[in-house]
Amino acid sequence: MRTSPLLALPLILATTGGARAQALDGQLDGSFGSAGQRTVSFDEGNTDKDYARAIVVDARGRSYLVGDVDSASGRKIGIARLLANGDVDYDYGSEGLGKVVAPSGQTSINVTSAVLDAEGYLLVAGSTQVSGADTSFLVCRFDPAGELADFAGGQSPCAYPDFNIGGFKTDVANSILVQPDGKIVLAGYASTDTGTTLAVVRLLADGTFDAGFGNGGKTTFTGAPFVSFDATRIRGNPDGSFVTAGSAYDVDAAHFGVIVHVGADGIVDAEFSGGHGYARSPSSKSEFTDVVWNAHWNQYVAIGNHMNPTSRGFSQCYFASGGGVSCPHGDDSGDYNLGYSVTFSALLPQPDGRWLVAGSYVSAQNAPSELFIARLTPSLALDALEFAAPAGYAVHDFGSFGQQDFGHAVAYQGGRILVAGATLYEANTNDYDFAVAAFTLDRIFQNGMETP
Repeated sequence: MRTSPLLALPLILATTGGARAQALDGQLDGSFGSAGQRTVSFDEGNTDKDYARAIVVDARGRSYLVGDVDSASGRKIGIARLLANGDVDYDYGSEGLGKVVAPSGQTSINVTSAVLDAEGYLLVAGSTQVSGADTSFLVCRFDPAGELADFAGGQSPCAYPDFNIGGFKTDVANSILVQPDGKIVLAGYASTDTGTTLAVVRLLADGTFDAGFGNGGKTTFTGAPFVSFDATRIRGNPDGSFVTAGSAYDVDAAHFGVIVHVGADGIVDAEFSGGHGYARSPSSKSEFTDVVWNAHWNQYVAIGNHMNPTSRGFSQCYFASGGGVSCPHGDDSGDYNLGYSVTFSALLPQPDGRWLVAGSYVSAQNAPSELFIARLTPSLALDALEFAAPAGYAVHDFGSFGQQDFGHAVAYQGGRILVAGATLYEANTNDYDFAVAAFTLDRIFQNGMETP
């Protein structure tokens, strides 16, 4: 196990104020778990692949690592709960192991995201196999003890909204959010006869379709000239509307990152970005993996990856409310060009205007992958003065024999940053374990994130 801030890059960095006497942010927090990290194995059979895709922190500081677990009876939802100090919460689940695997019976589930609802129940989203390549959206609800629980006012703990538009009928939910009124919004893609379409669905708190959203609770969109469209993330805007981040292909296989503005009523904003209905990245072979509205600038900020020649970290990009784009760092494609490859997976705003970015890092061709965390200033430069100095980002090796570590999701937990993902337990296998690393987030008194 090791964590290292990397050497500073020859960039001109912008900051919002004077540096503190000691820049403590971005260091491994040894007070969490076992020397700043925790791994959890389920080992339910088959390949023993346990892969965390999301992390959720509740009001008591407990963190839920959520992903999919391979088992002898199919791939299922896996949840592990940790106490605020990073120890396994053995009161979680019916077997006293701090873990939950559900549902029972033969399944084939891919988990992509998770969130807490207004009652503190955990909602887990993804897709489930119907037959062959035919899959449907999936969202299941778990109570605080880890048991499957019916939706509020509903008759079932799981909902399976589908689109079945055409093609292989492959419908996948990549992202979930819960609105203040308890309604549940899922976004991803649905296959068509010619490619895929952006697919968004809204459910009532009881798990049934919200007929007042889109077309009977569903919205689809593929902007010309693209034949394939998807959403990796959906976020809510202050006015009740939504924005999705994802990617799109045209008939020549040119690949762009795209964001789409969806009204509160589920209707795609056709006037967005000069009447296109979407805004795209400034270069091809790109994807957007997350997007957040910044009310101070009246702009969206998007994060993603540029995949030429390999996956490299895209600069965060500004999008004006009307869809105009600016990626202010790196070369013409907006890349940071950190190491051989950086995959940016998740974006988290700090209250002071800075941004956390989590993902995975590869230092050189054929080198192992490591978990990655960075912080950017409001101007989207690496925060090299106050985060993991002198680099502005750090990588973490969990020390597993497989030497492959991946970051997928990031969350605040008190005075810490938690980055969750997976670590390969043994080389030349598919035996992954859930993994999370904790990094320090120094006191930011002016924003009330902590108290002195």
